[in-house]
Amino acid sequence: MSGDLGRRDDAVSGISFAGVLITAAVFYLSVAIPLIAIVAGLHIVDAYFEHRQWAARQLASVRVASESLLVPVYQAVSDLSLMVDVASELVNEPDGLDELTREFVRFSRHRAVYDQIRFINTQGMERIRVQHRNGATSVVPSTQLHSEAGREFFTSTMALERDDVYVSSFDLNGETNRGEHRPRPTIRLVQPVVDPSGTRRGILVFNLDGEKVLEVLVRRDRNSDLRYWLVNPSGCWLFSDDPTHAWSQQHGHCKSIAEVAGLSEALENPAGGLINTPKGQFAFKRVFLGRRNITGTVDNVLSEDPYWIALTVVKSDLLNSNSRARLEVMIVIGAIVLAALVPASFYWGRWRRRAERAKWRERLYAQVIEQSEELVYVTSPDATIVYANPAVTRLTGYQREELIGNKPSIFQSGRQSAMFYASLWKRLRAAKPVQAVFVNRRKDGTVFYESKTISPLLNDRGEATHLVSIGRDITAEQERQEREMRLADQLSLQLSHHFNNLLSPIVNYAEMAADTAEENEQAGIRADIEKVLSGANRIRDVLVKISAMSLSSRLSQGVQVVGRVVRSILKIERSALPDNVHLSLELEDGMDHVGVEFDDLALILSELIGNARDAIEDEGTISLSAGLVTYNGAQACSTCGEPLSGDFIEITVSDTGRGMSASELSHAFDPFFSTKASSRLVGETLGIGLSRVRSRVHAAGGHIKIYSQQGKGTSVHVLCPVREIVAKSGDGDADEHADEDNGSLGVAAS
Repeated sequence: MSGDLGRRDDAVSGISFAGVLITAAVFYLSVAIPLIAIVAGLHIVDAYFEHRQWAARQLASVRVASESLLVPVYQAVSDLSLMVDVASELVNEPDGLDELTREFVRFSRHRAVYDQIRFINTQGMERIRVQHRNGATSVVPSTQLHSEAGREFFTSTMALERDDVYVSSFDLNGETNRGEHRPRPTIRLVQPVVDPSGTRRGILVFNLDGEKVLEVLVRRDRNSDLRYWLVNPSGCWLFSDDPTHAWSQQHGHCKSIAEVAGLSEALENPAGGLINTPKGQFAFKRVFLGRRNITGTVDNVLSEDPYWIALTVVKSDLLNSNSRARLEVMIVIGAIVLAALVPASFYWGRWRRRAERAKWRERLYAQVIEQSEELVYVTSPDATIVYANPAVTRLTGYQREELIGNKPSIFQSGRQSAMFYASLWKRLRAAKPVQAVFVNRRKDGTVFYESKTISPLLNDRGEATHLVSIGRDITAEQERQEREMRLADQLSLQLSHHFNNLLSPIVNYAEMAADTAEENEQAGIRADIEKVLSGANRIRDVLVKISAMSLSSRLSQGVQVVGRVVRSILKIERSALPDNVHLSLELEDGMDHVGVEFDDLALILSELIGNARDAIEDEGTISLSAGLVTYNGAQACSTCGEPLSGDFIEITVSDTGRGMSASELSHAFDPFFSTKASSRLVGETLGIGLSRVRSRVHAAGGHIKIYSQQGKGTSVHVLCPVREIVAKSGDGDADEHADEDNGSLGVAAS
């Protein structure tokens, strides 16, 4: 392989400069021409879709604006109909006009959108005029009321049916010589007033503040890059982004949108649509005011202006601004790419050589996996095996043809729970790797242990395309560990039995000697003998612990109430602690109603508290807590390595003692391993406490987590499966039962 690479390098170095130029030119043109074509095509498509987007946005905006413009008008029609009904009832009353005036004042203050509300009699004379200006409502004195008999709105309304409404043109209020301080955009809505007998008594006029109508366009114009216009049927501006255009028809000359090149179509086309002009792109729609039925209140609305025309405009400089900006960016990027292609062309040969080397590395990696002793197989996301290396076939006895297309469940031995596999798949579906020990079965039915890591293989989008399993056969290690545990069990039972036999006569004779000393009133001798008895009893306690360490020890699975057990242990252990050690308790709500099948839970907690006490040399604290927790498979048991998934009762014993180093922590659960080198503990510790705790917890279906840092203390978490919910009782009952349990727990602890 190295010789081939050397010959290739020689060949590359022998290429002539002319040949390099030809290769570079071909490579350059093969990239540059398609790149320029792509940029041009992208710009054309981009500009087309930008026009389409603007058009869709404009049509939608002009439709919404048109509908919004009619809302205050038809709200005013509804208000007018309501007040006409009120006026019809009050106009014949003796004090009807006064009461009607008060109604107008209240209504004007409430609605605040009507410059004037007027009642005009059948002769055209104003009888009531209520004005609302600058937030203040006032009643115009009768001396300032005038005749409207010659006005178009009066004569037109008097000819209408009782339920018809007349709407005037949208213009500036021309009554500047009759009380108006400044011309205001106004729409007059008028309806006949007919009393209950059917007699026409006059008309009711609402001067709707036109600025309230135009507010819709003002808000949209202010908050959008679209510009809005509103014109009357003649094309004269009622609203524009240029204030000099609006209301020009009332200043002597109508500035029509027909003067803008190309916009005559907007005046002629009743259907609305789009117009492209040199000024920009326009969308327009007619806003119809007249002959609209208002069910249940008004038959018809008749307007002097049968419609308005609403327009939106995108100025030419904005219409293609985005596509032009993107074209400029693409041109800059394209120029940079084309410039970079010049030296890249000369490195074409080197790139080819690197590609060949990459292929060679891929072949090498494939050979490494094929010849590796690690168990490697690859599955699809649905767990169908697509590859297995020879090590898998050698260990399991299955041929590769039998494995490909099958699922890894072919290896399952049935010794691991469904929850174990469920938590495993939960992590894999979340694209997280899994590390665990599997108890699998070969083709011949024999069982083997495999320490395995399963990792999702992700593509560029972060999606799992395959699952890669890399495992190691640890059957021999597992069997060795089990043999060691069995030997430790046998040794602990034999030691306990042998030394218990030797200790019994010592205790018996010491008790007899103590009784004799008491009879002879030899207090000093009796005190010495009691010390001997105390030491013998302590030895007996140690022997009981050694015996209990055996996995074969019987575990009675009665249900224990967690809160009661923890409180009882607290009372027992607190009295035995030295003054320099403080014991605290934190119980989550509900622990007096939750049970676990740990008859020797008290023994486990006593052992953990004892270890914590021995780890504190000066002053320190032991914390005892219990609560319900839920694990999702992201953490594993510190002793068996199984992922933790489901609900547990977590009982934690933490101390502020010396802690353990990483090396000590790795052996913490080994039988007869101890970190207690203090002289005050010599001869009293056998290093079986955590080993016994592990045996008891796992035998009852639980798990353990341990954390420790040298100089900062240790925390042991016992995870108990929830077995039973105990019938609830009052707090007093719980304390009472806890006191009753003290005796039995004390016996268990001894």
